[in-house]
Amino acid sequence: MKKFYNEHKKQCIIGGLIFLVIFLATIIWLFIVPVFSNNKYGDRLNGIEDHKISSNTIDDIEKTIKENKQVSEVTYHNEGRILNFIITVSADMKTEDAKALDDIILDKISDDNKSYYDIQILIDTEEENNSYPIVGYKNKSKDDFVYGNEVVSSE
Repeated sequence: MKKFYNEHKKQCIIGGLIFLVIFLATIIWLFIVPVFSNNKYGDRLNGIEDHKISSNTIDDIEKTIKENKQVSEVTYHNEGRILNFIITVSADMKTEDAKALDDIILDKISDDNKSYYDIQILIDTEEENNSYPIVGYKNKSKDDFVYGNEVVSSE
């Protein structure tokens, strides 16, 4: 083997470099190039065309929530398969009443879309309040919201 390498040193080095270049090109082609061609969601948004939330539905949700005198602002943002609602309420609104606003959202969205999208609600106040913010989340496979970070006084 040493004799062959010594007689064909130049060809062995060129052959090794060609093999290394082909190997690296294959690795880049298989693992790195596909990352740049996909969107950030991959195939998780398949079927979203069949589950569009109309602007009329969102406007209706915002209008109905704002009918409550203690609600000052409602904003909506769609991020993939998550519908985000940020609701600003007055500081004296009871947390139970604020959580009841999720029923308005669930009533206005079709059952088909409720089973496709996750829905997230952030309820906050403009003033400082120990009971807020409240975050509610409804998974597409569940029927109701689950609320986290509830503040409980330690008296």
